[in-house]
Amino acid sequence: MQCPFCKAQIPNGSAKCPQCGTVLTSSPQITAGDFGAAFNNVTNIWKNNLGDLVLLTLVFCLVAWVPIVNIAFIAGYTRSLLKVFRGQGKASVGDIFNAWDCFGNLLVYLVIYLIAVVLLSFIPFLGTIAVLALYFIIAPGMLAVIDKKLNAIDAFKWSLATIQKDAVNWLLAILVGGILGSAGAIALGIGIIITIPWGQLLLISQYDARKWD
Repeated sequence: MQCPFCKAQIPNGSAKCPQCGTVLTSSPQITAGDFGAAFNNVTNIWKNNLGDLVLLTLVFCLVAWVPIVNIAFIAGYTRSLLKVFRGQGKASVGDIFNAWDCFGNLLVYLVIYLIAVVLLSFIPFLGTIAVLALYFIIAPGMLAVIDKKLNAIDAFKWSLATIQKDAVNWLLAILVGGILGSAGAIALGIGIIITIPWGQLLLISQYDARKWD
């Protein structure tokens, strides 16, 4: 078989590429406690696809400001990253505009979240903490809506269940992914187009490790 990232020929069924060290997505999924392995795997994927990911993210940032329809663009961008992470192909700008099939479900999911955020914002101090906790709870479900086209209620139920199963790794993925994603903006401004996919791939890694177990 061929490593989907460095293209080296490796023995069939290998769990790890001996050439680049990538944990192969076709092997058993990363389990709880393997955040370090997940981070290394994601970093290898990110580096080996950096040119395509930068172009994808640049176009996404240019269109993401458009109200309402940007929800579909978010879905398309995420699906392109899912494809790259799973070794199913390269990131393509066209992917951003081809995720309308989950637009309705994702819109409802995000509207419910935003309504909850507005209501919680009226509660001093504790409301802010609750908003952060709510984002932590709904983040996995957003990926499930995009990937599996789940409706809002089923996505929330799954999201809550998967967080309960592996809260520590999800918290690490969300926190570190957020730091990576914003690092480019803090350091270089335009560098955000380089770091956003790195952070999002880390969330996707955790999602793929916890999908339907």
